[in-house]
Amino acid sequence: MFCVLFALFSEGNVSAQENKKAPRSEGYWLAYFGDNKINKIVGIHSELQLRSFFVPDNVGTVIARVGVNFYIKPFITGTVGYGYIFSLPENDEIYGARTSENRIWEQMLFRQKTKAVFMEHRFRLEQRFVQNLSTQSSSVSHRIRYRFQTLFPLYTISPHLRHLFVSVNDEIMLNFKSEPAQIFDRNRFYAGLGYQVSPKLNIQLGYLNQFANVSFSTRGHVDHVVQLSVAYNMDDLMQTFFKKKQDK
Repeated sequence: MFCVLFALFSEGNVSAQENKKAPRSEGYWLAYFGDNKINKIVGIHSELQLRSFFVPDNVGTVIARVGVNFYIKPFITGTVGYGYIFSLPENDEIYGARTSENRIWEQMLFRQKTKAVFMEHRFRLEQRFVQNLSTQSSSVSHRIRYRFQTLFPLYTISPHLRHLFVSVNDEIMLNFKSEPAQIFDRNRFYAGLGYQVSPKLNIQLGYLNQFANVSFSTRGHVDHVVQLSVAYNMDDLMQTFFKKKQDK
């Protein structure tokens, strides 16, 4: 009798999962990033992101990260940090679980510049402790990420304080093992227009395309995202570049 009830429950649960639909491809990300020096050696990284809340048939996510920056050289920065991520589906008719994640992360940032182009290489390791609140299960996973970013200033309004720029970056994320997750996790491509309000503050608006391996699709899922971000950096690279240029 128990086996029959279990089979009926399992069949109903599978059927309910099959009736669910994939989240919408369209969404938005709002983000704040801050890197502020305490002294020449260490600084504080802060970050807050809100993703696609109140978008029908989508998954809303909030991300909060903090970290300690170590300024190894003017063009090399190391960071060790902690992040908290909370996600939930907008309704019960779409794929996705209510999850709470504690994440430890370490990264190295390498910067390069020419007369007109700024380049950045970011390598990041993540240890992810995920609690599925929908199924009351938990998992631990490890991921490596690499992002290459370029900034192209368009023109300068004042000698070294204000200008428009184009930002383009691509990031790939890989899991350390293929079970239960696949090795390839996701890829993000971003292109946007930014405005350097001051040497410390810039605003960007752009388009992000994300291709991700997910459980509800054998071919992966593509997201089309509008991203608005604000960055406040006391050690801004553009300030250093334009100051040196002005001093020459």
